[in-house]
Amino acid sequence: MTMCAVCRRNLLAGESYRYWRARRDLPSGRVVCFLCESEAAREGWMRDPRRPSHENAVGLRNSVRRVA
Repeated sequence: MTMCAVCRRNLLAGESYRYWRARRDLPSGRVVCFLCESEAAREGWMRDPRRPSHENAVGLRNSVRRVA
């Protein structure tokens, strides 16, 4: 599971996120959910040039019960 570096929330299946870098971070960057992007920008973090990604739901296939 992927966790947002700002709000520390586990991202939901299919939820989009981007990588951001704080001034002291390594080049790899940190995951920030779209809800926290304004907070990351306010804190002086820089958005990584990589395209937005999303949390993969494939690993949940065996743990989620089908309803309907």
